[in-house]
Amino acid sequence: MPTGEISPPAPSQPPVLVTGAAGFLGREIVRALARAGYPVRGLVRRAEQVPTVAAAGGLPLVADVLDLPAIRNAVAGCGGIVHVAANPTDRPNDPGFVRGVRVAGTENLVRAALDTGVRRIVVGSGYWVYASRHDTITEESPVEPRGESQNNFDAERAGLGANTAGKLDVMVVRPGMVYGDGSWFRGVVDGISDGSYRVIDGGSNPWSFVSLADAGTGFVTVLRNGSAGGVYNLVDGHPVAWREFAGQVARRLGRPPPSSVSMREAERQYGPVVAHHLAAARAATPRKLQQLGWHPSCPEVTAGLDPLIAAMRPPPRPSS
Repeated sequence: MPTGEISPPAPSQPPVLVTGAAGFLGREIVRALARAGYPVRGLVRRAEQVPTVAAAGGLPLVADVLDLPAIRNAVAGCGGIVHVAANPTDRPNDPGFVRGVRVAGTENLVRAALDTGVRRIVVGSGYWVYASRHDTITEESPVEPRGESQNNFDAERAGLGANTAGKLDVMVVRPGMVYGDGSWFRGVVDGISDGSYRVIDGGSNPWSFVSLADAGTGFVTVLRNGSAGGVYNLVDGHPVAWREFAGQVARRLGRPPPSSVSMREAERQYGPVVAHHLAAARAATPRKLQQLGWHPSCPEVTAGLDPLIAAMRPPPRPSS
């Protein structure tokens, strides 16, 4: 089996429910599950998101993760759940609602799973829960959640607190910087293209990356093979300094490398929490996930930039 692919399950495999199925990460998880042969139910909040899930290979279901009766109906007959619903695009400036989707949404999925006999839940989080440190981050490294990462960490605790031997297996996945055409990476490309993007204090801090496609297969691997109560870092294992990454993007765009700003200026521009995350050192290892049989098809971010940026750049205008 080629690296990065998942062998298909048994034909009788029950469906998997994916929340946030129309999102940047969610639709890739739907696609990875469908390619691996799983029937997939993709939960979305709005009818206009239905085509996105269908195009990824899932059966769209329109319901709110905060509506427990609707969630019970959605998970009935499923063998597993993947919860990555996070930032509703129609209510991005409502922090209470955003937190509810992550934390209360996890609690509802746990209740619905226990009520209907679903045996496995994977809660998506993020490696931003870890404290900044200059040695290699493992799943046992100290955490220091801030801002949105606090919501993710509390969602982790809501899920892992319900892990029950022989009844409900709960696992957590902490992706690093998931790069693909969308989300934060689109903002980086646009900012470098127009000259507005900056690194903080020289950008020597390492980040850990994973391609969007590899993130999808990572979630499938944990759903299938993860240990009950397990936490897994989802990164490619080749950290890159922020300034090097931004410089690589700039070179491929034919732009100069971004300049640097002080931490104080970054806090004024982005806010203290975002500035802290941007300046943090997080070189993480995926060793636990690799022990489950996952290996990235794109071994490091610099190898994945050429085709990605080429696909994102608009075609040249025809000459007049």
